[in-house]
Amino acid sequence: MPVRRALPLALSLTLLTGCGLLPGESDGTPRERFSKAVDEVRSAVEAEVDRAVAQARERQAERTGDIGQGQAPRVDAIRTDTNTAFDYDEYTRTLEQVIGSLEAFWSRALPRDFRVPYTDPARYVYYRPEAGGGPSCGGERAPPKNAFYCPPGDFIAWDETGLMIPYYVQAGDFAAAFVLAHEFGHAMQQRLPDQERPGILNELQADCFAGAWARDVQDSGLLEAGDLDEATLAVFAARDVPGTDFTDPAAHGSGFERTRAFSDGYEGGPPACYPAPAADWIVRR
Repeated sequence: MPVRRALPLALSLTLLTGCGLLPGESDGTPRERFSKAVDEVRSAVEAEVDRAVAQARERQAERTGDIGQGQAPRVDAIRTDTNTAFDYDEYTRTLEQVIGSLEAFWSRALPRDFRVPYTDPARYVYYRPEAGGGPSCGGERAPPKNAFYCPPGDFIAWDETGLMIPYYVQAGDFAAAFVLAHEFGHAMQQRLPDQERPGILNELQADCFAGAWARDVQDSGLLEAGDLDEATLAVFAARDVPGTDFTDPAAHGSGFERTRAFSDGYEGGPPACYPAPAADWIVRR
C-alpha cells in the first residue's frame, strides 16, 4: 500500500538503533528529538489508539499479551486500508499475517539453504510501558519505544503504543512488517551454527534476512504497490546517528549499509546473508 504520510526526519535518526536499551544521552540529542517525534505521532492518533487499547484490555483482561505461536494464520495480502482513522483490529490482523508469513518462509529457508532445523520463536509479546511495562530479558526490563529479540527466552517483543502503532500509522504497514522481519532475523541467527558477535554485522545480517523474506513475499504476489518503498524507507530510517563508529557495539549501520544489506537479501536470498560479507557491507567511517 502507499505510504500514508512522510516519516518525520527525527525518526530517521534513532529508530530501532538498539533492538534493546539505548545509551543515555543529554538534552537536545537525536534520541530526545526522536522521543518528541514519536510523542507527536501518537498525539495525532491519540483518540483512536486509546479507544483501541481500552477495547483490547477489556477483551484480554491483561496488560501484556502474546500473539499465538505455532498456529500461523491464513496469509492474505499484507495491507491496511486507506482510511485515515486507525483500526486496531486491522493492525492486529496485519501483524498476525506478517508473523505467519515469516514462520512459513523460514520453515522452508533454514532447512533448504543452511541444512539446519527450523523452530518457531517461543512467543511474540506486545507490551505497553504506560500500562505496567513488559517482559524482562536476561534480567533487563523491556525498553520503551523499541522492539527486540530475547535469546534467553527465544521471544520477540515490541512496545505497541510507543513504537509499533506510531510506526505503522506514520510509515505504513510494510514498514511495521520490517520491524518484525528484522527481529525475526535475529531469532534465525540463534538457530545457525556460526553467529556474528553483537554489533554492526549482527544487525546488518538481520536486515539482510528481512530483505530475503521481503523478496519471498513479493514473489508470492502478496505485496501491494508502495510496500517495498515502505520497507526501504524503514531500513534507511533505522540508520545510525551520523558519525557512529562501525566498531561501536551498539552500531546498526549507516543508511547506505543497512539498505545494501537489505537489498542483498532481497536479491540473493538467505545465502547472501550468511556468513555476513563484511567487506561488502561495512564502509569505514
